[in-house]
Order: sequence, then C-alpha cells, then structure tokens
Amino acid sequence: MKNKYLHFLILALAFFSFAFQSDCQRADLAPYVKYNSDADVPRISIEDAKKDYDNGTAVIIDSRGDTAYNAEHIKGSINIPFGSPDNAKFSEIPKGKKIIVYCS
Repeated sequence: MKNKYLHFLILALAFFSFAFQSDCQRADLAPYVKYNSDADVPRISIEDAKKDYDNGTAVIIDSRGDTAYNAEHIKGSINIPFGSPDNAKFSEIPKGKKIIVYCS
C-alpha cells in the first residue's frame, strides 16, 4: 500500500513539474494585440529575430509571393503570401511561439 502512494506521488510531481514548465515557457510571449495599422506593429532587429529563432521561441513567416520565396528566403521560414486565402498554410504555424513576419 505504501508503494502505491509513493508511485502516485512521483507521477503527480512529474505531471505538475511538466505542466509548470510548459506554462513558464509560454509566459515570455506577449499577449495578442490587434494593431490599427502597419505603422503600429512593433519592429525588431535582425539580430533579435535570429536570436529568438535560434533559441526556438519564434517562427519566421515570409509574406512574399511564391516566386520571390522560391528564388531566395530565410532557411526554415514558412511561406504564407500576404493576403493568402489558403487557410491550410496557417496551420503550419507552430502554436506558442513569437511570429516574425518579413517581406522584401
């Protein structure tokens, strides 16, 4: 009987440890904001974008058309052209990450 409680306690601690770790990793993200215009959208430096991408906290979206994307793009970026009606492309964006969008 004592062993059963010990196993339950270990499983509960592992679950809560994982749950809190996941929440802490998401805590760094800013809340969703709907901007009134393009001018209101915050800009970041290339260095900060690379740092966020390299440490796995951001995803990079290339908003140019297919031709420009196929000619040259940032390795690992997802191509979702501006105004794209293809909602299937949006499902490629990982949840819980900062979204960095670039164009030419």
